[in-house]
Amino acid sequence: MAHAAGVSAQTVSRVLREPDRVGVEARTRVEAAIERVGYVPDLVAGSLASNRSRVVGVIVPTLANAVHASSVAGVSDAVGPAGLEVLVGTTGYDRAREGALARAFLGRRVDGLIIAAGALAPGADALLRGARLPVIQLWELPEDPVDLAVGVDGEAVGAAVARHLAGRGYRRPALVEHAAPADTRSAARARGFRATLAALGLPPPRGLAAERPWVMEDGAALLTPLLAGERPDCVFCTGDILAIGLLLGCRRAGIAVPGELAVAGVGDSDLAALVVPALTTVRIPHYRLGLEAGRRLLRRVAGEVVAPRCLDLGFELVVRDST
Repeated sequence: MAHAAGVSAQTVSRVLREPDRVGVEARTRVEAAIERVGYVPDLVAGSLASNRSRVVGVIVPTLANAVHASSVAGVSDAVGPAGLEVLVGTTGYDRAREGALARAFLGRRVDGLIIAAGALAPGADALLRGARLPVIQLWELPEDPVDLAVGVDGEAVGAAVARHLAGRGYRRPALVEHAAPADTRSAARARGFRATLAALGLPPPRGLAAERPWVMEDGAALLTPLLAGERPDCVFCTGDILAIGLLLGCRRAGIAVPGELAVAGVGDSDLAALVVPALTTVRIPHYRLGLEAGRRLLRRVAGEVVAPRCLDLGFELVVRDST
């Protein structure tokens, strides 16, 4: 390979393992030679020699939801230029799967791990704390992260929606959240919503729970139990998919939004601004969450002390026609 590129073997090694330490001209020549001869490096042998795998593990609940796919893209864009690859695993909101993936990634000697979870399963938490590996918890801000965390304050998200709905004069709230205990993001938003309603002197919301993975039809299916008995005048869904499903269900049922039922969600998905009426939602910087997590992970891999341990990227309440 060195002969084909017209460089030393040491230069080839650096391009493969530490490309940022090699000049553009030499790196281009080596990469062109690799492409020309179809060379595939033995990364397993290389990791044993260097104690570095050049791989970052990322654990998310699902890639079917665009918000998690966007975060993974942010991680990849952050670590890719440093020569690290991203290996992704999905839990399906299963605690046992979360622990199994953490163990599998550690067994593959990843250089660091990014996991979309605030409260980890007990086994996974103990495992990662004992591994002495850079770990970034994504999306949430636990009080005592394993290492670092990059996220938003879920309770503040729910509180902001509650204040908005109360400010618009709604007095009979409802709440749709995720049934799985592993979805601590949904649970935090629901806690903030309930607590703020109580502080404002409003009644507890009528509560419904949906199983993941969510599809829009689930939101429409929830319309019947939601409207049974005394009807709520507003509903907060802890994810946009259910909120948009509810909007579509209301249109089919002839229920005026927001005249008879106001609807708010979380995520600001691509469809949120396109449905009729446009959805009031909370915009969370999905891509930037992953980007900042990747950047912080690189600093930890380099041995830096990173502060603050928990980085809050904030959110924006986007008020549209549905409320």
